[in-house]
Amino acid sequence: MMTTTIEDIFARGTVPASTAYQARLMIFQPTRRPHALAQLIQTAWGKHRVKGRLGQQHADVLEAILHSGTTPRRLGDDGRIKILVDPAEVRRKSRQDGTTLQRVLDDLMQAIIEIIEPDHLAGIGHLIDHIDWARRPSGAYLTKVAPGGAVNRERRQWRVELGKMLCRLVDSDLWISRDPYPIAAMRHGISQAVARHVLSHKVSPKGGWRLDGLITSVAGSLPPQQQRNRRREIYQDVEALLSLGIMLNDGRIRLIRKDAACSKTVGPCSIPAAACSKTAGRVAKPRRC
Repeated sequence: MMTTTIEDIFARGTVPASTAYQARLMIFQPTRRPHALAQLIQTAWGKHRVKGRLGQQHADVLEAILHSGTTPRRLGDDGRIKILVDPAEVRRKSRQDGTTLQRVLDDLMQAIIEIIEPDHLAGIGHLIDHIDWARRPSGAYLTKVAPGGAVNRERRQWRVELGKMLCRLVDSDLWISRDPYPIAAMRHGISQAVARHVLSHKVSPKGGWRLDGLITSVAGSLPPQQQRNRRREIYQDVEALLSLGIMLNDGRIRLIRKDAACSKTVGPCSIPAAACSKTAGRVAKPRRC
């Protein structure tokens, strides 16, 4: 992960799959079956308001769009950009079929995100503003030759206009560049949310994160039975987590690979209330990566 700005996107010709605060704030509900919400959310990482229906499927699709995006272009003077995206690549990376993908895209374009804290990310807007078929100046559709090279297998490309709030994150937050497919392939939304949170860090805190503490960090306080259910679901994805370098053992999670982690710290690297402390129940000062 690296600290960059919108200007770096034009130099690189690509955009990051995610950012640190995109993974750490509870913008996306930790489930694959989210409900429509309109509420203010306070976490250890900041304060924000979400109006809409956003879950881990939506995070899968958004990351797939960003990971597949190329040839960024400016949209006016307000900091927004548009990118060229291969829809077939988005379906493959996010593991979505055509019908489900369209519903998820509609939700992404309709949801409104307002970040109140931290101050350097404060703003309000959408994650995606508009998606349309890309066209050449002549009006012809912009196409890409499908694998195999046959002319009759050319497929149309999307032109995706990123929303103002997403552009604010890309411009002012730390980038995370990784393949979105492994997380999209997980069985449970809570496992995906935990994986995204953990992979936004460079290293684990000493002794690792407490599993229950991480669940609280991505899902908020839960009744005991729901907490047990979420814990069981994460254990069902233990092999998928390990493939990402996230080891779950004896109720603790440790990051054992650094290839998708940040190179600079944004905020404390543990969750509140000693979730990463060896002494459960004792409130520890926030640690930094």
